[in-house]
Amino acid sequence: MGISWLMLLAAGCRGPGEGRRIVLIGGSGTEGPGRHAYAEGVQRLAAVLRGSAQARGAEIVVYDQGWPADSTALRGASSIVLYFDGLERHPLGDDARREQLAALVRQGVGLVALHQASTVPADGTLDLRTWLGAERVGMFDRTTETTTIEPVDMTHPVTRGVSAFRYRDEFYPTLRFAAQGVQPLLRGTVHVQYRDGAAVVEDRPETVTVGWAFRRPDGGRSFGYSGAHYLAALEQPMLRQVLVNAILWTAGIEIPAAGADAAGPATSVSGESATSGVVTASTGDATTFHADRQRSGWHRHQPGLTPARVRDPSFGLLWESPQLDAYEGQPPRLYASPLYLSQVRMTTGQHQGQTFRVVFAASSHGHVYAINAARAGDVAAGRILWQTQLAPPCHLQPAPLDLVPTGVLSTPVIDVARGRLYVTSCDPKQRWQAYALDIGSGKVVEGWPVRLDEARFNAVNANAGPSLVPPKRRFDFRVQRGALNLSPDGSRLYVTFGETETGWLVAVDTVHPRVASAFAAVAMPHRGSGGIWGAGGPALDTEGNVFVVTGSGFDGYRDQPHDWTQSVLKLSDAANEGLRLRGTYTPFNHCGTAKMDIDLGSGGISLLAELEPSLTTTPRLMMVGGKQGNAYLLDRDHLPGKLDRRPACGLAAATDGSLLAPSPQPQFGGRGPLNVFGPYSEQDAAMDQARGRSVPAYYRDGQGMIHVYMTGNTRRAEGSADAVPPSLVRLRVATTPGQPAHLAIERRQMEQVLINPGSPVVSSDGARDPIVWVLDENARRSAPLAGTDSPAPVLYAFDGKNLDLLWKSAPGELHTSGKYNEPVFADGVVVVGTDRIQAFGPDAPARVAKRGPVPADAVPVAPRGADSSTSVAVADSGLDGATLFQQRCAACHDHPQGNIPPRSLLESRSRAYIVDTLTLGAMRAQAAGLSRHDIEKIANHLGRK
Repeated sequence: MGISWLMLLAAGCRGPGEGRRIVLIGGSGTEGPGRHAYAEGVQRLAAVLRGSAQARGAEIVVYDQGWPADSTALRGASSIVLYFDGLERHPLGDDARREQLAALVRQGVGLVALHQASTVPADGTLDLRTWLGAERVGMFDRTTETTTIEPVDMTHPVTRGVSAFRYRDEFYPTLRFAAQGVQPLLRGTVHVQYRDGAAVVEDRPETVTVGWAFRRPDGGRSFGYSGAHYLAALEQPMLRQVLVNAILWTAGIEIPAAGADAAGPATSVSGESATSGVVTASTGDATTFHADRQRSGWHRHQPGLTPARVRDPSFGLLWESPQLDAYEGQPPRLYASPLYLSQVRMTTGQHQGQTFRVVFAASSHGHVYAINAARAGDVAAGRILWQTQLAPPCHLQPAPLDLVPTGVLSTPVIDVARGRLYVTSCDPKQRWQAYALDIGSGKVVEGWPVRLDEARFNAVNANAGPSLVPPKRRFDFRVQRGALNLSPDGSRLYVTFGETETGWLVAVDTVHPRVASAFAAVAMPHRGSGGIWGAGGPALDTEGNVFVVTGSGFDGYRDQPHDWTQSVLKLSDAANEGLRLRGTYTPFNHCGTAKMDIDLGSGGISLLAELEPSLTTTPRLMMVGGKQGNAYLLDRDHLPGKLDRRPACGLAAATDGSLLAPSPQPQFGGRGPLNVFGPYSEQDAAMDQARGRSVPAYYRDGQGMIHVYMTGNTRRAEGSADAVPPSLVRLRVATTPGQPAHLAIERRQMEQVLINPGSPVVSSDGARDPIVWVLDENARRSAPLAGTDSPAPVLYAFDGKNLDLLWKSAPGELHTSGKYNEPVFADGVVVVGTDRIQAFGPDAPARVAKRGPVPADAVPVAPRGADSSTSVAVADSGLDGATLFQQRCAACHDHPQGNIPPRSLLESRSRAYIVDTLTLGAMRAQAAGLSRHDIEKIANHLGRK
């Protein structure tokens, strides 16, 4: 009986692996939990082998603390699995170990090398190709990504039972293979992230071998796999199948047609940290234009940016993305300001499962991008994580806007709770549409896009006149430039339109995607008046009230009810009634400014922080600027206007309904709105003569005082397009108990001239270290953004307390951008959108940063293309001025709409003004092909002396 049991026991130990000895050697980990976890990895592989029917009977030996010290430990091995660091840490760099393995290889012992075990120094001291069939020389290339691994040769025993599989790992794209005997078994398309000692920003797909078999000349078998960086990789069923097959094959064990048993025990693997949702909210996030729904412009959680650090010579260009996608040979322009989230988990693509700091960008070509904002593993800052093309861009007619295609113009908005990014874009077929994109993948959410057409606006218009308001223009030239905004609960997306027959505020239902409500700025429209085109778009308070500011066009005034040209509007948006007007404000001189295209709504509204009621009778305030260069302070709870029509026109500034300072204003000889950028004019503040197109930004100091920053253009003289200081001014919200608040100028920046600045934004560490940042287009408003002479913008940083210049970007350092956009902050890094994303911060590489402090009297970079003396000479046409005007100008100016001035206004201008406009200004493109003499003849025909 005892002998029988012994015989049965012996039979039970027999199996396909009988007589085989498999040794697994794992090195010490060097990269933290779940990465290079070699010790745990070889134990995991050993457990799988012990559970495999094909390995039954084999001796499985594990050394998980590095190369075994016992010189007899490898004796009798059928296969040795190597799983450890390479390069200078490679165990085979030791002569004795190398000779020990060489003797085993000569005996035909199988080898399996995982991850860095095939990585050798570049000095040639260790050549593994004769043993492994391939090696990686040095640490110069790698990629960490999610990719699909496909078997190449299904007839090989190692690939039996293996189908394509997708997972995330670190791979080595560049391997040096032996001349003969190598059989590629697994390939994947990877995107190299680290090459030649530096991180790679560009996306370069390469199909490479990641797993291979090698029949050595001595008859032995080897297998290599460059992945398995993560311990979690061993939980991928198909990879586990490959590795078990490979280990058994190198040990000389037969592999069944369906592959070896590689199920293994259930395990729990700790890998890289990840968030439970796609987005984890952070105080430093920037989810909408101008910092928040209120359009405060204050990024108050940026402790890494201090005046001392920004002033330091090491502050400079840290990284930049590749140039974003071109269209029809033209580079993109970013009118939309970048947005930022500090923790986003990618849900698809090569980076699936990894969490990044992400900058979001949207281009004039209709593309949206998620861009890595800080190095994450091997993924370089500036690397594009995903991109989505919404549609080809429009070419607005009769002339393209700024001579470039029009896709996305407005800054998108992010709903963190739902993991969505909302963006609008214009395409040639559907025109303007609103899209919802999944933050983690860039994919369009089901049910979107929503078409934003005036037929639907009219159907739900809350300010309708006696007839509908279809466009009367020959071409659809609607402009959706105003930044998008969301209701506090995310159920409504707010979109504004300008350059239309009437301005529109549109509410899009984000739960059931559709246009839910709309409000026409002018009930009975005329001449394109009332457009809501400023870059700020709508502002929202915490109760969900929506605030917008409208503009005008030339001859934009008409006295009629429900016409809100040149007005601030406050609206509610209850689900059961849609948009409803709740308050209005219209400046005292709205008739004259509407006639002369001096838009009040040239930038947007900023809702200021609430004050203590003990300080003032107006604790809840808002501010708006405009082309005239004024600053208007309003009690947003008690707007002074009526709900049916604007106040009567007048010239008495003291009757203005905004909160006026008690002291007289020089331009009025009495009380009136505060003029910040002058000279004050009721006639000349349109086009290139405008004084401002930005949204104010505020900062609250440690004493609770609110300081407001405004950017704009002081003109050399009335009617001049030349800018002089100041271009940046700091205001104070002055309060007195029992009295309304008002504005007072605290300080002017008198050294730097900004040519066409975007809105200022403020970074600070709470109440400490305020810095004012301004992105200046560095060219006139009318400058085209196409061509080799397109303007190079300049980024400025000013001390928020004294307005001293701390730093500015070097000449030509920034690529051409859009207009009226602004920087954003990514955890101490300043991010700018141009034709790519460019990031600035402390400790920049010496090659771009060691420029030294900027002198206080530094002059701005000259706008490209501003000097007509460099233009190619053009022959005279031989025509007189009247004929030239009829051929070139009459079609628009004899039948003007919106911001096209009528002939009568041109005839009131000086000849010098018309020459300047045609050579350097707004009509430079239309004057192409005319000689200087031809231009002078048109000026003589129209202009006065």
